[in-house]
Amino acid sequence: MSNVADLVDRVRSFGANIVLEDGKLRIVNRGRLPVSAMTYIAKHKVEIADHLKTDENVAFEECAAIIEFDGCVPRQWAEQFARYLAKSKPASVSDIDWSWFLTTCGRMIDEAPRVAV
Repeated sequence: MSNVADLVDRVRSFGANIVLEDGKLRIVNRGRLPVSAMTYIAKHKVEIADHLKTDENVAFEECAAIIEFDGCVPRQWAEQFARYLAKSKPASVSDIDWSWFLTTCGRMIDEAPRVAV
């Protein structure tokens, strides 16, 4: 498989998710995925589970969960903001501009209308 992280991101782009619970894969909102995705996930379940166990993925999931529940925002927003927080600053952007961008994203989440999660 080319890149498990890309696969997990693709699943999330459909509004679904793959999580590891008690050592087993669980697919959240599986009905949003095409049937072919389920077959592909089943075929590569070992690689996916190994990816979900990595420190980087655990940290991402924790960060997204905190943003989602503390900010009362949709999971999709929380995941996107968590991705930005985990990224390195682009080389063409100054430290102050990157800090401003992240702060502005956080403020937009803080000021968005609350939703039940």
